[in-house]
Amino acid sequence: MNKSYVTVDSIDTLKQLIEHIKTHELIAFDTETTSLNPRSGKIIGFSISGEVGTGYYMPTMIFKDGELQNAMIGNDLAHHIATKAISLLIGKKLVMHNASFDVKFVKCFYGIDLLSSLHVDTILLVHTVKEEGAAFMGGSAFGLKDIAKMIQKYIGLDVEKAANEEQVLLKESIKNNGGSITRDNYEIWKADLNLLSEYAAADTDLTLRVYHHFMKTLKEEGLEKFFFEDEVMPLYKEVTIPMEQVGIKLDMNLIKSSRAKIIDKLQEYETLVTKELLQNPEVRAWVVSKAKDAYPANNKGTFAQELIKDMQLDLEQSKSGKYSTTKSALIRLPESWVKHFLLHGDENVMDKDVAIKISMRLWREDNGGAYFNIQSKDQMGEIAFNVLGIKPLSSTKTGKPQFDDDTVQSIAGKYEWAKNLRIYNRLLKIKSTYMDRFLDSQEDGRYYFYYKQHGTVSGRYGSDAQQLPRPKEEGDDEPIVIEYNNLIRAFFIHDEGNIFIDCDYESLEPHVFAHVSCDDGLKDIFRNNWDFYSTIAIKTEGLHSYSPDKKADNYLRKLQPKLRNKAKAYALGIPYGMGAYALGMNIGIPTKEAKKLVDGYLNGFPELKKWMERSKKQTKEQGFVSTQVGRVRHLPKVKKIYDQIGDALLDWNVKRELEREYGVDKIKGLSRDYINGLNNSCNVQIQGLAASIVNRAALAINRKFKELGIRGWVCAQIHDQLVIEVEQAKSEEAARIVQDLMENTTKLSIALKAPPTLAHNLRDGHG
Repeated sequence: MNKSYVTVDSIDTLKQLIEHIKTHELIAFDTETTSLNPRSGKIIGFSISGEVGTGYYMPTMIFKDGELQNAMIGNDLAHHIATKAISLLIGKKLVMHNASFDVKFVKCFYGIDLLSSLHVDTILLVHTVKEEGAAFMGGSAFGLKDIAKMIQKYIGLDVEKAANEEQVLLKESIKNNGGSITRDNYEIWKADLNLLSEYAAADTDLTLRVYHHFMKTLKEEGLEKFFFEDEVMPLYKEVTIPMEQVGIKLDMNLIKSSRAKIIDKLQEYETLVTKELLQNPEVRAWVVSKAKDAYPANNKGTFAQELIKDMQLDLEQSKSGKYSTTKSALIRLPESWVKHFLLHGDENVMDKDVAIKISMRLWREDNGGAYFNIQSKDQMGEIAFNVLGIKPLSSTKTGKPQFDDDTVQSIAGKYEWAKNLRIYNRLLKIKSTYMDRFLDSQEDGRYYFYYKQHGTVSGRYGSDAQQLPRPKEEGDDEPIVIEYNNLIRAFFIHDEGNIFIDCDYESLEPHVFAHVSCDDGLKDIFRNNWDFYSTIAIKTEGLHSYSPDKKADNYLRKLQPKLRNKAKAYALGIPYGMGAYALGMNIGIPTKEAKKLVDGYLNGFPELKKWMERSKKQTKEQGFVSTQVGRVRHLPKVKKIYDQIGDALLDWNVKRELEREYGVDKIKGLSRDYINGLNNSCNVQIQGLAASIVNRAALAINRKFKELGIRGWVCAQIHDQLVIEVEQAKSEEAARIVQDLMENTTKLSIALKAPPTLAHNLRDGHG
């Protein structure tokens, strides 16, 4: 198929670009930038394509004479012309690949809002009809080139060959122009203009081709309404991108003061761990031995310099501060064992105490002033396994005993130093993962979470907001760990005049699987306000002398908390497809015993068992399942394997016969794909519906606020929790609206509960 890519760098080519925009309603759009950050980067050009095989790239900045310069078209700055040209796109049906990036960049850089004109993000289009994208190809699951390679035989291009040639030429050009091509800093703007223009125009052409190809699939599968009206694109335009654009304010004073305090606590616990270990004479001997091995007595180098300093010898120093150790300099020193050692290196004359003192000082300098580095897995492993004789739980791939968090956890009850090391490690993780990250990444006191709507196959966001630590309760951990863990969410605060409405669904996924399974035994848990895990334990293990009723005298949680906690390991796992082997490994019991739990669970909730069987049967026969609201999970491998082999892969004896006939690796791979696919047929209906419940509630909230003129918006989504920032004057009214929409936008056969809390930060509203 012929391609026509144009660089817009003259009046004539500009006229062609304008005409192209005016004569096409559906237009693919893309930007080239100096950064991944739309608030600090620059747009160096943009490309459009309204017709397959055609692309226009307009450079607004060019790399020339070693610097990035403003481009000109005629006598005008290209930036000024670009503003007018991009404004012409408003009202068109824009197609973009990763539109969130381009929309935010254009708004920040040019002040033009293209969001209302966004028609399709091709990442989300592909995700809706092929939710795993191009992951099987070994590249980026939703990278434009990888998706195009996946369908290249349908779009008339050898994308793989073209992409490889393009990358070789681009990288060579960037290198020749002094640019960087590291993973974190790909300076594409330093490529020669002709190559950059070809690359940019080709991307919009590919975007358009991907759009046309997958739109056919969307229509064939009857997913247009789900995609354009019910969920995917409305959520993206009205919730996802606005959340990313606005960000959340940070309490900078609290972060800084908390960081200073936790650093003091880390020092305190490091001192405790060191002091406790050094009480052991074998550990003290190990430290001395390590110091002497690392810095043995030597009449040259660092040891000699430290010795001269310690003994205050009268020797000349260079500008760098090093003492002269030449023979002529040393010979002038008064006679002493030090002079003899420095001249001849005879260790027999060395004062042993002085030698140990110097070796220890140098060793401690290597360890940041400590006798050993408690962050060093190697050093702590040597002390634990070689010195103290603690038995390792596991080994590395090379067979070396592994000193890890599991090891520390396992011995924390026996050794005080291990208990304090565990606390130290937890606090260090809190500091580095959250405090340091928020301080390093904040922009003018705001933090911008990312929300990948294609981040999971179920439709849940992939987001760094989901990585915020879950609140801990008393007894969950050491008090100081709980204190700092729960402090993290307090860093996020609302703007002046506003307040947060924090609203979290109560047991959303259990509600959902009770609903989809149509099992009255599961539904009764929520109808009667029973404790979920207690009910599961009673039904599964036949504990009928206990009650799941929180007010009953024989309430299981009160009398047998361990049995209830055990149920947490399988209450959701079994409906998601967890088998006896996996359950046994998870809770440390034999497979036979775990099999009894699985059978007891499914027999205790017979309709759940039937639903799971129906779901798997549909997937085997049709190769897909759908959630109640229409999201499809495509599982074609299951149907293909079922058509060819049937359920033989689930029979141990038959599976062994197949392994002998076709090879172990092949049958293991098929078996894994088959079992995973069957499990997915169940869990996606739960997780996918749960995701849609949260997503659609967020969309409804933003729309309702807009309709009523309430200044407020969903500013964060964290698992099943929505955080809404709203003007304080209307917070009570807004909270009632939020609760109603969260509980009723998507109706289930059992009532959802999402009680709202007004809060000044993300901690106080989330308990």
